[in-house]
Amino acid sequence: MEPANSAKNQYLATFFLNLLAISYGSSAGWMSPSIPILQAQNSPLPSGPITTEEGAWIGATLCLGGLTGNIVSGYMADRYGRKWTVCCCTTDNNVYYLIAMRFLSGFGGGVCYMINPMFIAEIAEDRIRGQLGSTLVFSSNLGLLIMYILGASVPYNIVPYVLIVLPVVFLLGFTTIPDTPFHFMRQNKYQRSESSLKFYRGYPSDTKHVSVEFQQELLRLKDSYGNEKQIAQKSQITWNDLSTPHARKAFLIGISLMAFNQFCGCFAMLNYTASIFAESGSTLSANMSAIVTGSMQMVGSYCSTLLVDRVGRKLLLIFSGTGMAIGLSIFSGYSYAKTLGHDVDSFSWLPLVCFSFVIFIASIGVLPLPFLVLAELVPQKIKELIFSSCMSISWLFAFIAVKYFSTLFDLLGMHGTMLVFAVCSMSGVLFVAFVVPETKGKSFEAIAKMMG
Repeated sequence: MEPANSAKNQYLATFFLNLLAISYGSSAGWMSPSIPILQAQNSPLPSGPITTEEGAWIGATLCLGGLTGNIVSGYMADRYGRKWTVCCCTTDNNVYYLIAMRFLSGFGGGVCYMINPMFIAEIAEDRIRGQLGSTLVFSSNLGLLIMYILGASVPYNIVPYVLIVLPVVFLLGFTTIPDTPFHFMRQNKYQRSESSLKFYRGYPSDTKHVSVEFQQELLRLKDSYGNEKQIAQKSQITWNDLSTPHARKAFLIGISLMAFNQFCGCFAMLNYTASIFAESGSTLSANMSAIVTGSMQMVGSYCSTLLVDRVGRKLLLIFSGTGMAIGLSIFSGYSYAKTLGHDVDSFSWLPLVCFSFVIFIASIGVLPLPFLVLAELVPQKIKELIFSSCMSISWLFAFIAVKYFSTLFDLLGMHGTMLVFAVCSMSGVLFVAFVVPETKGKSFEAIAKMMG
């Protein structure tokens, strides 16, 4: 017996998880339209306008929350399950309230980026796993764009009441579906594991009539759990596992790719998009320019999913980083000419075109691919440890980039800041070209030989 629409519950769970990703994306995008409002003389805060330093802390605290969520979620996922861990992350009178709010939003983002892929991988059939798993970044970018649109069209104090719909719908929906079959199996709850698998394959929980494919999948699940217990008992991670040439090289590449990902400046600039356009003298309003940029980011992330298995990871990273360096350099040149007092009115379209191009080209390679490459390079035995460590380092790098963006902006001006990001982008390109191996179409055994 094969049920009709057997994947519908997998799509349903992914939909609810993506509501959380959209919610996090909107939180990440909140900075761009809100900081100029909070720094204005008629700031809606009773405590008055915020300073540049306070604005930097409001932005950067999101990353500290993400770092904390990333660390905590791994433990919580094993102890309390993927479902209740991700539910925990849905948890403005003055600047301290805003800093606390951003920390909690970042915590939710850290949990989201750790647990969502894990949950989807454990419920999805092989034939649609890649399709479902690729929706996380796209949904986060959609949330960013939604925030840009709301920031441009809805009063500041009303925006939270609009956005709260997302986590509320997520909680109401996600709490009605079961945790993953693999989690229940790890808890020795075999009956609940089978019921969960039936749910995600479209069977009624009390049915005895299941397909041969379902029986084989349940058997593989039990075998996989048995193998995992044996590995945990007989093959604990030791210092020797971490000190092999393969492990050391993978960790070095991982940290370097995380630095490339954050110090190219994209995440920091996305937090200050409206401020950048206001300073650059774009012909469009700052908020409308941000909306165009957010749209280009979504298009770029979609193009990445189409090209990554055709063109390869390494070539896309090189192409993306080089394009960013060129776009940022042109933006820097325009800003420098404007600073010197030259007439640049005939080129007032250039900031929007350059910035949109930079975000688009970054979304094809530099923003999404470092995490994929890292997952493919790390030895299987220490993958969870190394991946979690590199993700934590990525959040730390993001904190540094966002926290000190405004400081860099004040010291060097827009032209100097963009030039620094261009140099970082080109440095990342050189590192990828000479150090990072191509993993497209290669088995894990072949990759291990390359890294060995």
